[in-house]
This record gives sequence, structure tokens and C-alpha cells, in this order.
Amino acid sequence: MNKGIKMRNSNKHIFLIGFMGTGKSAVSKELGKMMELDAIDTDALIADISGMSIPEIFENKGEDYFRALETNVLHRISDFQGSIVSCGGGIALKDENLEIMKRAGKIILLTASAETIYIRVKKDTQRPLLKNNLNVEYIEELMKKRQPAYDKAADIIIETDKKDILHICKEILMNLRMLEGTE
Repeated sequence: MNKGIKMRNSNKHIFLIGFMGTGKSAVSKELGKMMELDAIDTDALIADISGMSIPEIFENKGEDYFRALETNVLHRISDFQGSIVSCGGGIALKDENLEIMKRAGKIILLTASAETIYIRVKKDTQRPLLKNNLNVEYIEELMKKRQPAYDKAADIIIETDKKDILHICKEILMNLRMLEGTE
């Protein structure tokens, strides 16, 4: 059996942040297998806790309510044993969320071009912020607004354009090793 790669401090989390469609969910699952850690998806956890899908939360309760649920979920996750956490695309926009993630582990920003994101999400109807705005120009505009928060949060930045999941995971592991070597 292939032994997973463990971080020295396995009670720390690895938070994957970035714009929707950068591969956070898929990468978290594969990275979790490779590192023998649980993979947690904040959006899935929010849907489970609230009993509503993300689009339903946005529709019925609004974005502010959803953002409060994200913070609540981060507080809960920070009490768990180390895991790989796939975060919703807007989670890094709130300073309180960044503080929670920085205390609980390392933050990895996954990036992709607006064109790549459009191709990846164009058939996905579960993206409330893209409802009636599913085009490259809008995606690019929203990405530019979020970029300063993403950059502020990131311990590591990984570009995902034209890379498969395994390559992205290997790149993350290499960067984590280098980061651990400097601490």
C-alpha cells in the first residue's frame, strides 16, 4: 500500500481558496487521498447544515447570510483534526475568515484564466453569482475585484490552467515541503 505524504504538523489544515472553477473541489479530494487526510468542502458542509443548496441560500436568505454561514463553518472546521478544505470562492474576502484559516493551517490559492473558468463552469447551474452573467468579461471583472484578497491570503499560489489534477497536487506537495523547510 502506498503511504500518504504527511505534513509534519498533521493537526493543521490545508485550505484551498480561489475563484470558482479553479479546481478546488477536485484537487481537495485527490490531495486528501495522497496525504491520507479528510477532504472537506465548505459549500457542501453549508448545504448540509442549512438544509438548502447554495443557490437556495442566496435566493431565500441573501449573500450576507451565506457569508456568515461560511465564517461559522470555518470556526467549526478549525476545531477538527487536520484536513484538506475546499473553500467557496468568496471565503477569502472576509478578514475574519482569513484570520481563522491562517491560525488553523496553510492557505493555497488556485488560479486560472477567466477563459478557463468560463469553460469549466459554463454548464453549471449551481453558481449564484454567475446567474445571468455567465460570460468571460463578467468573470474577469469579478476575479479582478477579488484578486487583492486572494493574494493577501495565499501562502502558496498554484496556477491550474492546462494542468491535470495529479500535476496540481504534486505541485502543491512540493510547495508545502519547501514551505515547511523554511519554518
